[in-house]
Amino acid sequence: MRQIDLIKLYSQMRCLVVDDMPDVRVAITGMLRVFGVQQVDVVANGDQAIEACLNNHYHMVLCDYNLGPGRDGQQILEELRYRNRLNNTSIFVMITAESSREMVLGALEYQPDDYVTKPITQALLRQRLDRVLLRHRELYNIKQAMDEKDYAAAEQHCAEKLSADSSYRGACLQIQAEMNLRLFNFKRAEEIYTGVLAERPLLWAKLGLGKTQVAKKEYSNAEKNLKEVIKNDRRIVEAHDLLADAYIGQGETIQAQQAMQDAAEVSPKSVMRQRRLAELSKLNEDTRACLEASRRVIKTARNSVYESPDDYFNLAGTLSELSKEGEANADKYVKETFEVLQKLEKRSYFDVGADIQSNALKSRSLKNNNKMDDAEKFLDKAKTLYKSNKDELEPEVGLNLAKTLIASGDKLAADEVLHELVERYPTNQELVDKIDSMSDTPKSKEGRKKVADMTKAGIDFYENKQYAESVETFKRAIGIFPSHVGLNLNLIQAIIAEAKNHGEKPGYETLCRTSLEKISSIAADDPQYARYSRLNKEVDELFKLNLDGLELDL
Repeated sequence: MRQIDLIKLYSQMRCLVVDDMPDVRVAITGMLRVFGVQQVDVVANGDQAIEACLNNHYHMVLCDYNLGPGRDGQQILEELRYRNRLNNTSIFVMITAESSREMVLGALEYQPDDYVTKPITQALLRQRLDRVLLRHRELYNIKQAMDEKDYAAAEQHCAEKLSADSSYRGACLQIQAEMNLRLFNFKRAEEIYTGVLAERPLLWAKLGLGKTQVAKKEYSNAEKNLKEVIKNDRRIVEAHDLLADAYIGQGETIQAQQAMQDAAEVSPKSVMRQRRLAELSKLNEDTRACLEASRRVIKTARNSVYESPDDYFNLAGTLSELSKEGEANADKYVKETFEVLQKLEKRSYFDVGADIQSNALKSRSLKNNNKMDDAEKFLDKAKTLYKSNKDELEPEVGLNLAKTLIASGDKLAADEVLHELVERYPTNQELVDKIDSMSDTPKSKEGRKKVADMTKAGIDFYENKQYAESVETFKRAIGIFPSHVGLNLNLIQAIIAEAKNHGEKPGYETLCRTSLEKISSIAADDPQYARYSRLNKEVDELFKLNLDGLELDL
């Protein structure tokens, strides 16, 4: 492209410069004007940058990474993408003196168009921006179609560029494959990736192939390809994310947790990765890992668009589990629980729903630490607030209150809250599933049928002396309904039978102890209490019971 054409491109642009240093703002503005840009706005911090982009359309944003207190450059880019205020046809250039791996990976993840390290000269900036503009102009029609979510048109534009032997062939192939993924045309996406790999072993194509295989639920093949990507370059953080997806698809949650741990180490500033790591750690009952990840979520989410009160509740909930009397540092964890919730109370989004959950978690932490009187006071406050405001509250507030009521032994009050939620949101399947999973008996018709079917399958295996299969069936059932009394008791009984016949296996006692702990709040007048007591004693005997006469109860 001729220099005159580039100057014309610059002259048509409106640019925003974001830097906390006045002299830097002046210098970059001067350079842009030399390049031909006529409209340049400047701001000094993240809040001003977001406001400017909400009120104006910019063709290019040049943003410093370090902006002092408040949002940094990555968080600005993250929020603009989240709010759809920086579309594909706009350009974002990150400018910073920061060169740490953590910063670079975090910023590049949200796809800035370029990354320039200070000190910046006019010649260097011109060279980098010229390169960005040339690529941008060549791919403009493709990006415009992507902004309009017309992925078929974007794919067609890519095909046309490829037919015309575009100098940006690699970028066109990459976008073309991605558009086919978004159109659920997995076969065509796979053809593109495998075609590229047949020519050269490019990691982006191997990554895309793994992504396609995850989408097709070909988890074993995806695992193989994604591991190859990571072996070649472990810094490709999306490969770790997708590997976790592949493991989850195969039911291997421990390996998925490790994959997310690796992802979080590669890109520690990612709120979503730290959050997912905390969720997987909780699922795997790895309380210590969950605690550390939950702490990092709070730290990384500060000033981020992804900041959520739920992160404070999740951390407080994990801390409350560690606050149990007799646990090491229990008093310290009670103190930290209150500190976390007090920080939440100072956030602008703290409302009555958050107040209810905060009081409920304080109550749970104190109860676990055997401070019953204080626990009751906070729980009473939570119940009163909920009763007065329940019609305006999000269902998650009721769920969290019910968890505390269950932990406090007030099963009747918890059931009342859960029944109301099912009646109010009968078509919210995700909510109903959560309610069923935390209830000792499912509240929904579908949940009760699923329990009955899985119970029957487990009993059939048991009665045919296929005890290992019975154990696996009840383990899967408890994965869906972890608080169900009957399923937990059936699992324990199946484990005892398998151990008696074929010997104790690693993890059996832990499974039994975990199930007993899950249903330890069972009331003495519950029909299942006698069976619970009997099996508790049998577990204490470390599976040394006589199998004769042992029958699995419905």
